[in-house]
Amino acid sequence: MRRQFLHALAGAALLATAASASAQSRTPIRFVVPYPAGGAADQITRLVANEAAQVLGTPIVIDNKAGAAGMIAAETALRADADGHTFFVGSNAPMVINQAIYAKMAYNPEKDFVPVVGMGKSPLLLVTRGNLGAKNVAEFIALAKKSDTGFTMGSASSGNITHLAGESASRAMGFRVTHVPFSGSAPAITSMLGNNIDIMFDALPSCLQQAKAGRIVPLAILDGKRFPQIPEVPTLAEAGFPGNEASAWFGVMARAGTPQAAIDSLNKAVNEAFKRPDLVTRLNNIGAQPMPGSPQAFGSFIAEERARWIPLAKSLGIKAD
Repeated sequence: MRRQFLHALAGAALLATAASASAQSRTPIRFVVPYPAGGAADQITRLVANEAAQVLGTPIVIDNKAGAAGMIAAETALRADADGHTFFVGSNAPMVINQAIYAKMAYNPEKDFVPVVGMGKSPLLLVTRGNLGAKNVAEFIALAKKSDTGFTMGSASSGNITHLAGESASRAMGFRVTHVPFSGSAPAITSMLGNNIDIMFDALPSCLQQAKAGRIVPLAILDGKRFPQIPEVPTLAEAGFPGNEASAWFGVMARAGTPQAAIDSLNKAVNEAFKRPDLVTRLNNIGAQPMPGSPQAFGSFIAEERARWIPLAKSLGIKAD
């Protein structure tokens, strides 16, 4: 009887340990997103996270922390324990451009974060309010040059790629803009729908449906080729201004010190998710392309972005508003 009791006790201990490990594996993972719901970052993250969570068998919770060109979200992620349960959704501004336009930052993008995996990349689209009066780039430039006050240009935030690429492309076309930053693309597009801002160089997921519905006017895409969902819209190069390609991109970053096993597990899950044709189709339908690959490949991509955009931001003299 004593031996049976000891066997039963040991079995119960094993079951308790297994249950504890199972419960820990189901501890939700948090993705801290630097922009509000409805914008490109939010849409792409939710699509990819939903599929990756199914692969992992672990829920992924989206935590939108908008403001300060993504720096509020970055600092939020850095305050969390480096235990593999909190990740940051990095993008052009907080991981690259902010280094050039902010005099001080509370974190170092190159030292405080490590790459996990890319999620989505989307070319920018030049759009105008519906009643601006231009149907193509040539008419748009003519209006811009005639305007006494110039155009107001909305962006997802100061330092966001929609700000920097807009400043660069508008100067290439021969006019200046008055920058109006918002706390994300979604509120900027809402303002444009109310005719409160004139133009925007926005990521496709935030503006594609409004453009296709005719509520705003798409003039040119800042990419090397036309986008399949709006094939009638020319590239800016086709309109006579090559060399202005720009995309918004979003990927998962981990706080430095996060266990490599957690990084590798999430990377594998996202790459497995990209093998699902339905996910790729849904990304394409909102104007995005998947970014599969290793942590090292994503890190190399970010390094290339820094080499291009940081010098450009400094040459344009852009500072955070």
